[in-house]
Amino acid sequence: MTETAQNYRLAKSLGLIAIVASAVTQEYGAGINFVVTQSIGVYPAIGDLVPLAMFVTGIVIFLKVDLYARFSRAMPRAGSSYVWTVRALNLPLGFILHFVWWASITAAMGFIAFAFGTFLGNALISAGIPAGHTILTRPGHVLIGLAAIWIVYSVHVAGVRDYGRFVTLLLILVALAALAVCIVGFSTAPADFIGGAVSRTGIAIAAPIHPMPFSPHAFLAVCTLFIFAYGGLSAAPALSGETRDASTTMPRGIVLAWIASVVLFTLVAAALFHAVPWWAAAALIHGKHAALVTAPGIIGLVAPHALAAALGLVIALIVGKTLAPQMVVTSRMVFAWAEDGLIPAIFVNTSRRRAPVAALTLTAILASLFLLQATYIGWAFGVVDRSITILLVWLAVAVAALNLRLNPRFAATSWAQPFRTNPLVTPVAILSIIVTVTLIRSVIVLPHAPIYVQPLFQGAVMAAIGAALYLRAKLANPTLSIATATLPLE
Repeated sequence: MTETAQNYRLAKSLGLIAIVASAVTQEYGAGINFVVTQSIGVYPAIGDLVPLAMFVTGIVIFLKVDLYARFSRAMPRAGSSYVWTVRALNLPLGFILHFVWWASITAAMGFIAFAFGTFLGNALISAGIPAGHTILTRPGHVLIGLAAIWIVYSVHVAGVRDYGRFVTLLLILVALAALAVCIVGFSTAPADFIGGAVSRTGIAIAAPIHPMPFSPHAFLAVCTLFIFAYGGLSAAPALSGETRDASTTMPRGIVLAWIASVVLFTLVAAALFHAVPWWAAAALIHGKHAALVTAPGIIGLVAPHALAAALGLVIALIVGKTLAPQMVVTSRMVFAWAEDGLIPAIFVNTSRRRAPVAALTLTAILASLFLLQATYIGWAFGVVDRSITILLVWLAVAVAALNLRLNPRFAATSWAQPFRTNPLVTPVAILSIIVTVTLIRSVIVLPHAPIYVQPLFQGAVMAAIGAALYLRAKLANPTLSIATATLPLE
């Protein structure tokens, strides 16, 4: 980097609490309030093992946590896993893979903005506020979704210090909401929920005569879906360029965020399925009443009206707040690409408040377009696609760690030494490779789904776009690989 690049330096002002808050607030949203219960509709053979699948997924994720903590200690940079894989493997692979992942997160922002309208509209209706019906219309979804995206954008533009305060407050809100859901869920008898659901829908709900046999495939597939819920851990290392003493603070933040997420997710999943037996959830989803089988739907059916209305509004805010850390990941990825010369230099510029405004603006615009797509077309990266891209990045990070450990060309590289001297790197990386490949295989093809929603097709489209962007950058700058031979400034 030249001296001029010093003008682009990000503000290094975040501490441990903000790092933990950023990761947990990205994780605790639609995944736990929607996906955890809806998984029964996709894989009913999982039976009553959904909470166990959530816990097992969290434990398995420790392999990823360990790798991310190691890389964050050795190479704390904005762009996180993109920077790591490009330096440890090669530029085309690292960029194209992360472009697909970046596209999936940006698409997820559009979906979250749409889902926020759904949760908010239903919460207002439950509270007796007629405006909820307006929000649930297509124009209402667009207006509320756009407001959410651009309000979050304004928080980011104000500077990373304000973002840190914002997500810290949100972490408190998440903890209070999770506590309330656990209290209601564990104190509700299943018969009470079933009675209310039958009265509301008229659907006959009965327990199966024979117990559900264990299905290894369904269990693995649901664990893969729950990778989506734990995907928020990437929101921590993305802030490495803006963290005080990042090589120490970031690894600690990643581990603490993982512990908090496993505890919260497992308890909430257990509470929800204590109130709603799996077979009741499956019957309601099959009977086109899936809205009752979400956290706010369950709470709305069994809790006192005032409490249900308040919790519904809080959960709606929790779903919408996921946009904030997602915007961190996507904008800092763009920032890192610009640092490496893959996209125009304007995206590495920062404002007076040290915010990467151009990168944030690009992210907000694309998220708005994906919101329109989700509202009027419905075709976009889904939960499975997001989970697979998360797994692919984890796989690449594991291979990168193994390469740093074993490849002699890194023998004299300073930032590779922590990997070359620690014998635990090899087993953690190999286990990560086994886990990611196994989970990807369990859901790489969706049964009975048209080709345009298949993960392979959607991923191939985005990979082709990423390859075209890389070739364009390579033609404009034939010495591109030289810039990625060393670590970027931030």
